[in-house]
Amino acid sequence: MDTNKIQKPSAEEWIKWAQIVIERLSTCVHVYSKPPYEDVFIPDSERQEKNALTLFLLHRIHKVVDEAEAPWESLVDKHAADEKSVAALVPLLTEALKLLPTLSTDMQKMLKTPWHNHCSGRLANELFRGKNTENEGIGTGHPEHGRLPEELQILLEKENIGETRLLREKILRDGPSRHENDLQRWAETNSRILRSAGRIE
Repeated sequence: MDTNKIQKPSAEEWIKWAQIVIERLSTCVHVYSKPPYEDVFIPDSERQEKNALTLFLLHRIHKVVDEAEAPWESLVDKHAADEKSVAALVPLLTEALKLLPTLSTDMQKMLKTPWHNHCSGRLANELFRGKNTENEGIGTGHPEHGRLPEELQILLEKENIGETRLLREKILRDGPSRHENDLQRWAETNSRILRSAGRIE
């Protein structure tokens, strides 16, 4: 393999950032569905429309991520599946990146909190500043202000200019993967919220 070639992001990188986007969109769906403050006014029709748009995007990303770790008989099949997953995630995460500024503006208003620091409560802090590191938070939603939007922009740019992709070396088939455990925890945490906002297919 020519190590001088520009590398595209690995399939693992795509899945990692897609999972983080899922977590952030889930929070936005929760807030749109059950606004925490009655004195913050967003017209119901507008709020419901934005919630439906966010939920629809969330479902589509989740479906791709859910299928990405299916067991395969060979690495050749798995690599082909990885390329299919990445091809599906590129437009979805592009759509998420375009949606984040609107989500950030609405969430700052509905949660009565700034994006940069001193966020009001754990939910707001994780949404804007990230759960583990700040690059997992949505910030303003604009890449020029860093955090998750910048990471998504870098991911998409690397995919566009990259020439080759590092392939997986093995498939772990013994017991549930970290990905499957993450999805199970995500489903358990968010199933009630999502069903109240829209049916999960």
